[in-house]
Amino acid sequence: MRGPKGWTLAPPLVINSRMRLLLAALLTVLAPGAAEAQAPAVDPAQIERSVGPWELSNPAGDRKCAVTFKPERLGAGRALQLAEACATTFPGVAGMVAWTISPTGGIRWMDRAGTATFDFDETEVGIFESLRPGDSSVYFLTNLGLAGTSLPTADDVAGLWTLGQPRGRSLCSLALRQELAAGAGALEQRFAIEITEGCERSVAALGLSHWRLERELLVLGGRGQSLTFKREPDGRWIKTPPDSRPLVMIRQ
Repeated sequence: MRGPKGWTLAPPLVINSRMRLLLAALLTVLAPGAAEAQAPAVDPAQIERSVGPWELSNPAGDRKCAVTFKPERLGAGRALQLAEACATTFPGVAGMVAWTISPTGGIRWMDRAGTATFDFDETEVGIFESLRPGDSSVYFLTNLGLAGTSLPTADDVAGLWTLGQPRGRSLCSLALRQELAAGAGALEQRFAIEITEGCERSVAALGLSHWRLERELLVLGGRGQSLTFKREPDGRWIKTPPDSRPLVMIRQ
């Protein structure tokens, strides 16, 4: 086929076929990355507070079995350990090997193929419920470390605090106010932080300016970074998840 000034053009059908092949190959390479990028990120603090002992039961509580959420990764989630009695007491859970946090903040159980089989939604602090289509059973899943605890309120948290190392020096003194932070909307529940005493350089770099409660967790926010704390029985707040630089908040 000849074009202007005698140039030879490849037949359109050949060009289209090649383009289709190249496009198919490109999509094959990019698809896993694209799907991974779209997967919702799970807050490490949600994972950390979920690891540990749980209990699976029916509504009456006369059938139950022990469950352990492990931190080790397994397929698309993390390892799930069911007591030997679970498959007998609740046949529907046989084959469940992994757990993860669902996009709505609930608990999801998966089988070896990575298929999500159980979705548990939180009904009370640390207590989750699952209803499955075609399954007459109602499943209750209880976080033995959280069940029965009350959620902190703004009144519990507001006031003067010292931020420092668990067994070391103070790094910062700050006041958690109950006034909305600058730029926060009326429904955002982001409250102001006032630095009452100069912060150590690494903490100052965070530019802490607001705080909020996410259920049982306290989040201090700054310049695109945040610190998350969970309350201890003695009233202190410990940074979570644990890392190489532990921090603690102690009321003044």
